[in-house]
Amino acid sequence: MRGERTLSCILLWVLLGATALSGCDESPVAYPARSVPDSLMQDTVQIQTGRDLFMNKCASCHGKSREGRSDRAVFFDPPAPDFTSAQYQQTDPAYLFWRIEVGKTVEPYLSSGSVMPAWRGLTDEEIWQLVAYLKARAR
Repeated sequence: MRGERTLSCILLWVLLGATALSGCDESPVAYPARSVPDSLMQDTVQIQTGRDLFMNKCASCHGKSREGRSDRAVFFDPPAPDFTSAQYQQTDPAYLFWRIEVGKTVEPYLSSGSVMPAWRGLTDEEIWQLVAYLKARAR
């Protein structure tokens, strides 16, 4: 009896572990390839312009509270990142450009509850400036 209970517990844990791991098998999101404008990521003027754009258009959702993050941003699910995590240093600039451009208008973001607007009103140059700032913001 005790052996059967132990075996049942082991099987339960194996099943739970397999179920948890299967949730990690997400396929990457497809986005268009883009070439980053030459030396943009190191250009302090471009990065500063991107910072100004971020503070004006993005900080209410993605900023820290001292940067003007809105109280409503606390309720976002999924939460809006503030882009200070080191993982954003490794993020493909073309992906960041695409996410700024399309926001929540495409899958998987459309059905996941994202509230990110599509910033199609920005020029390509402005989006690249934001990307340069986001990459510099990451630590």
